[in-house]
Amino acid sequence: MPEREGEPLYLDIDDVLELYGAIVGGTIDEAAAQLRNRSGLEGAVARPASHAHYAGADVALQAAVLAHGIAETQPFIDGNKRAALVALLTFLEVNGSRVRATDPELADWIISLSKGVTPEELATRIRAATVAVE
Repeated sequence: MPEREGEPLYLDIDDVLELYGAIVGGTIDEAAAQLRNRSGLEGAVARPASHAHYAGADVALQAAVLAHGIAETQPFIDGNKRAALVALLTFLEVNGSRVRATDPELADWIISLSKGVTPEELATRIRAATVAVE
């Protein structure tokens, strides 16, 4: 996966709430009303930068830990796996990469997290399926 110059762009909690709102067809306020674990979402959103700083994680691993964090903490009442996938794809996109994978493959990526696939294993899949945004 191509690396960007400088520090990656990170999603914040409002970005994820906005993405979740788009998923469920609502506003950011309606998305926030579906949030049952704000601290869990805050922790998930902080994971990419933390992994970059302390473990030298590339953008693929940062995207994977973001998705894993959302899927694992289940911060929303419903739609956590969808939110995890959309956050992963958005994070990659704003950092210059696009995933080339089918919808069933993408769904498998997220579902596999609940079956024990590690963020490192997911990052390997992400690296193999990404291309630079042109």
